[in-house]
Amino acid sequence: MPLDFSGKFPNLPPNILGKFPKIRKNNIGKFLITGPDMKRDALETLRAWKDGSLRKPLILRGARQIGKTWIVKELGKQFENFVAIDFEKEKSACNLFKENLVANELLLKIGIYTKNKIVPGKTLLFLDEIQACERAILALRYFYEEIPELHIIAAGSLLDFAIEKIGIPVGRVQFLYLYPLSFGEFLTACDRQDLRDYVKQQNIDETIHKLIMKELKIYLWLGGMPAVIDYWIQYRDIIGCQTLQDEILEAYKQDFSKYAKKKQIEHIDKVFQSIAVQLGNKFKYVHVDRDIKSTVLKEALSLLVKANVAHLCYHTSGQEQPLGASRNDNMFKAYFLDIGLAQRLLNLSLSDWFLEPLEIKTLGNMAEQFIAQELLAYASNRIKPQLYYWHREAKNSNAEIDFVTVKNNQIIPIEVKAGATGTLRSLSSFLSSHTKSPYGLKISAHHSFGKMDHVFHIPLYGLEAWLIGDK
Repeated sequence: MPLDFSGKFPNLPPNILGKFPKIRKNNIGKFLITGPDMKRDALETLRAWKDGSLRKPLILRGARQIGKTWIVKELGKQFENFVAIDFEKEKSACNLFKENLVANELLLKIGIYTKNKIVPGKTLLFLDEIQACERAILALRYFYEEIPELHIIAAGSLLDFAIEKIGIPVGRVQFLYLYPLSFGEFLTACDRQDLRDYVKQQNIDETIHKLIMKELKIYLWLGGMPAVIDYWIQYRDIIGCQTLQDEILEAYKQDFSKYAKKKQIEHIDKVFQSIAVQLGNKFKYVHVDRDIKSTVLKEALSLLVKANVAHLCYHTSGQEQPLGASRNDNMFKAYFLDIGLAQRLLNLSLSDWFLEPLEIKTLGNMAEQFIAQELLAYASNRIKPQLYYWHREAKNSNAEIDFVTVKNNQIIPIEVKAGATGTLRSLSSFLSSHTKSPYGLKISAHHSFGKMDHVFHIPLYGLEAWLIGDK
């Protein structure tokens, strides 16, 4: 099945149709990119949901153009019938939910509207951009209570705003969070599952390490947005990929007016730009605009988080679980949705990027952005994960741990280091004062997995392997 990005990227280069025959215009003058199937790990979660005995209506949550619609259509292939309503495109469909919310009556009306017979157990019903029809969100409860055998999935790019407004039917729905493709998913999509499986063995030959780093270098520039990766796989065209990234960023900016007041839009745009600038550092509103009150900028950042464009990494003491029990809401770092989009925001030189060797010290704070994305991508997609870090601010005794996570019910500090060697002062300081942390994790450009004293070492691309491993 081709990836359908109709209407989302109207500004591709004028000569692109002649250069790439797989790109064509649809009947409304928008571009349709056709190419290979995009494999996503979350599809396995959806298949388990499909066959689960405790299944409830499923709500997909994630940023715009993250692949929610596509992955549901992929799942739809496993049903006798797939019925979809997009409430943004079909605004009149919201009238189906205007009166009562009796499930059987709704199902009958939806069947008539879509000209499809909906058979519970054999049909997948997909309600896309459901935030545009709030009563459809409320109806999920009644579908679950009155027709539990019905397979129904809802999704929406700005769904969190509607949920905050009207609430959710607690205990009557399930959630699945979707993020950009991880590096592992990128390898799978590029038909290099062999490399992904090889890394999981945690025994890396230096020659293979160089090969993996070459793939990683491409990923760190592309990022994990499905449209960009799909386009790269087909055409290996840098300019086209950059154009798609620009289109996605512009789409996010256009969304500002959908969830913000007119006077907030300028503030949101400034925060949007500043997130990429402040990557890896404690986020400070004064660095956004010292002439704007921090309370105003705080609200703008909160809106970007609800839109799933930004992710916050909060300070934690790291002394107890859950890590959020000691969360400091006034101390946090901010990461962008996607590393490729972040680099486009910063206008980083692509020519310099390809000439530089791939080392964490040349990546700068983009290395932390990458690890933040990997932590989110490999976390449980049933609940929204939270990022944490640790920082001690004391005279002559500053120390900072880039990330703090939990594995095997143990609190593990993570440091992203510039080179294969170097001091681990902050990591040592954390371990000496945190008795519930048996070891720390060092991520570097070195090719091997291993442990020295109380520090486990992994390569930059090794986070997935470490998370699923026994150590």
